[in-house]
Amino acid sequence: MGKEFLPGGDQLSADASLEVLLHVGTLLAVLLFYRKRIGRLVAGFLGKGDDVTHQRRLAGFIVLATMPAVIVGFPIRNRLDGLFGSPYPAAVALIVTGCILWYSKRIPIQGNSLRELTWKSALIIGLSQAFAILPGISRSGTTIVVGLRLGLSAEAAAAFSFLLSIPAILGAAVLKLPELDTTEGLDITALGIAVGASFLVGWAALGLLVWITKRGKLHVFAPYCWVVGLVVLASSLF
Repeated sequence: MGKEFLPGGDQLSADASLEVLLHVGTLLAVLLFYRKRIGRLVAGFLGKGDDVTHQRRLAGFIVLATMPAVIVGFPIRNRLDGLFGSPYPAAVALIVTGCILWYSKRIPIQGNSLRELTWKSALIIGLSQAFAILPGISRSGTTIVVGLRLGLSAEAAAAFSFLLSIPAILGAAVLKLPELDTTEGLDITALGIAVGASFLVGWAALGLLVWITKRGKLHVFAPYCWVVGLVVLASSLF
């Protein structure tokens, strides 16, 4: 979905490689948006700064939460490619995403920071990320809602979700981007523009999502997911 808008995009295989490439632009937005937090995390991991213990603990939780997606996603990665080639599985998953986001409306807002995050909660959030491997399931939306349900504050749930996206996107890029090297006829300039656009849109969307999450309004995205999902499914009838 989406490759038809790129010059030469019809040459791309019907898998997730283009989607992963565009997510690299989103990854750059995450790195920039959370640059201070990531800087503290890296410094603490290297034994620098005045918060080494917490930062190393948080880094360990990120690794732990990444494992479910690796364990689930790597063995079935080739089967998932077929799902990315059709809009209908993604449409159904969008409807499911809408339900997940709507459920956030029922979660009482709590105030636990990442200092209160436990290894069990990190693992559960990681399992929800593994579920979001399916196209159409919002990775950020699902992990944030699960984080909120586990008692994290809106800010902490969003921060952990997006920190968790870094190894997930990097891992997907390592697996899928080499497939683009053999593609003939793809307009590299257009591809670069697409990545740049994903960065700009990702930056704006990230700021908006965090702002909305802090105000307990994550459910406002649910109707959009339902409408898009139903429209795509309805189009299959004509």
